[in-house]
Amino acid sequence: MYLKSFLLLFFILIASSGNAQTCTYKNLSKNFDFSVSYKSKNEIKTISLIITQKATKKIFQEINFDSEYLSQFEFKECANVRSYSTGVNKNAKDLDNDFGNLIIGDFNFDGIEDLAIKQESGGNGGPLYNYYIQKNKKFVLDVFLTNTMKFFPSEIDKNKKILITYVHANAYQFSKNLYLYDTKTKKWKEGKSTLIPQN
Repeated sequence: MYLKSFLLLFFILIASSGNAQTCTYKNLSKNFDFSVSYKSKNEIKTISLIITQKATKKIFQEINFDSEYLSQFEFKECANVRSYSTGVNKNAKDLDNDFGNLIIGDFNFDGIEDLAIKQESGGNGGPLYNYYIQKNKKFVLDVFLTNTMKFFPSEIDKNKKILITYVHANAYQFSKNLYLYDTKTKKWKEGKSTLIPQN
């Protein structure tokens, strides 16, 4: 009787604790290690990103956010990451605009590592990302890139300071969208959007 009660309580605790997944990365950045945890409980998905300094082994920053529309399968594959800093999966082909769960690169063209992390699974346009720009010794959410660009850029033009996304517009065309960064004002603006045929 006691054994049955114990087993029932054990399985209830396991079921109520939700799904959890943690991935650790030491090869995406020159200066930082990353640990990403995904938890799902009562339809709410919580992503926790712990950033550790390589030199000191101390926690540099912790970033947490909730997602309503993130698939439970998104963070199951730890290898689905990309780094334009160290070259890990840099040239890997994206699948439906999915460039990885965690991406390290310089997104505001200042020579300092920034990061993008998957925030929603998205629709046929691909997943949506939160962008964190490194400034004042901290990763700060970039509201423009997160709320306006949303998708990850297929092209990063360092010379012209432009990010370019290609998103499904309809069954036959992509929308090519330009986002321009002014290094003097340190502000983004939307450029021209054009429809191009899908190959």
